[in-house]
Amino acid sequence: DRGISYRTIEKVFNLLNYRQVKQDAIIKKFKEAQENGQGFPEEEQGSFEFDINVGMLEIYNDGVYDLLVKTGKNKKKSPLEIKRTRNGQIEVEGLSKESVTSVKDVFKLLKRGNESRATAATDMNEHSSRSHMVLTVEVKCGIQREEPIAGTLYLVDLAGSERVRKSGVEGANLKEAAQINKSLSALGNVMEALDRKASHVPYRDSKLTYLLQDSLGGNSRTMMVVAVCPTGSSYDETNHALQFATRVRRINIGSAKRNVASKNLEETVKHLNHELKSLAKSKKKSEEQLISLKRDHTRIQERLRSSSENRAKSVDEARTLSVLKNSNSQMTSRWQKEKQMHEKTLGELEELKNEAKQFQSQLSKAKREADRWSRIVIEKEGEQDVLKSDLRKAKDASSAANLRARKAQMLQSRPSNAAGGKVSHIVKPTRRSEASTAQMKDVDPVEARERVLVMLKNNDPKKVDKIDAIMDRFKGREGFLLVKMEARYEANANASASSPTPSGSVSSKSGSAALKRSEMAMARHMERMRSKKKINASRN
Repeated sequence: DRGISYRTIEKVFNLLNYRQVKQDAIIKKFKEAQENGQGFPEEEQGSFEFDINVGMLEIYNDGVYDLLVKTGKNKKKSPLEIKRTRNGQIEVEGLSKESVTSVKDVFKLLKRGNESRATAATDMNEHSSRSHMVLTVEVKCGIQREEPIAGTLYLVDLAGSERVRKSGVEGANLKEAAQINKSLSALGNVMEALDRKASHVPYRDSKLTYLLQDSLGGNSRTMMVVAVCPTGSSYDETNHALQFATRVRRINIGSAKRNVASKNLEETVKHLNHELKSLAKSKKKSEEQLISLKRDHTRIQERLRSSSENRAKSVDEARTLSVLKNSNSQMTSRWQKEKQMHEKTLGELEELKNEAKQFQSQLSKAKREADRWSRIVIEKEGEQDVLKSDLRKAKDASSAANLRARKAQMLQSRPSNAAGGKVSHIVKPTRRSEASTAQMKDVDPVEARERVLVMLKNNDPKKVDKIDAIMDRFKGREGFLLVKMEARYEANANASASSPTPSGSVSSKSGSAALKRSEMAMARHMERMRSKKKINASRN
């Protein structure tokens, strides 16, 4: 079948043959002119020559393989490497290239290369290509004794993207499908980067994009043909292919430029001689034009002379001319003023832009400072929470120590009897059934508060200010609080009414010692808290 590759190379041969025939006609015409004595030796040109070399490779599982090299059945092809030459061009090292002189030679090479290409049968295509095929056509052409022009044509046959769910491939074919989709995805990323005019284009993500780097972003012209399937079962694939083609169509990689350099000084001299000939011809033409211009000048002078005579005769024309001059001067002055105002406006606009940039920089600095202070505030709040928890633990420890001291004071205070006998005045705990259960349950909170306040004023005035904290602590247990306080202060009253014994004095001393220990522990804790605050303040 005559595909795109075959037709493209056929078009290349047709153009080169046409250029060769055209150059031969120029040479024949020059020889005829020289026979008639009209041709110059410097105008002699050589014949047109061209040389075409064709190479064929495939990218299979992200490896580059030569399709024109014959191997045995059990031997595997060794992968080739893609390298950049000293001239900055991308080429495949070790790729075999064969010279062709006609389209038939190219057709034979295509047939031989396609036979070596990797294919497999899937649920969607019986002859599905499992690799990307790249056909490189190197063309060198030019006139004899001149620097030839060289160019490379890449004809790429991309393997189609497939969905494993529809193709039903397994094993090695599944790995091939993954590599195909990966290389096509890399090509899409390169196209997207070129569309966004990105500073970095990821050519090295795949062997396919790395090989086509010069064709996609260099001094080249690129054309892509997308083949789609018209069946309804392939709607998703067709839609994605058309979207990809639409995105590629927007990419503009610039126009290709011809790169031809002079070979030596002889060619430069020849080029200069050709320019001198063209300059001599142009000089002759300019002289003829100058003669005609002189004739035109004389005619214009005559017309001007006649028109000046008529203008002198006509006063109205002179007035009109003066009015036109005045209007012209006014328009010129107005234009200059508008130009100055425009320049002034542009200067003010530049100043405003600079101020806006400064404000933006200050705003960004303020934002960074606010973020820094917000982080500091969050850290301080965390430290504050830690300190609060430590303070709460210290308070709980202090209250527990005070409670233990009070219990020790109540249990160890034993007043002596008048007759010398030992009588225990410790209030024995009664059972819940023996206490006034009705009193503990049916107690008005307001009445309980008043009774607790009276007992505190009579027995412990220092705790009158803590009445709210005590009531909050025993909320819902006001009856229990009253029973407990009555028992405590009743035991203290009995202990103070009796005479103190040596053992009683020892117990009171032990109670006061327990209170002192708790106060000292509280003082040490507060000192540690103050030292922590000073250390944190010095760090900040």
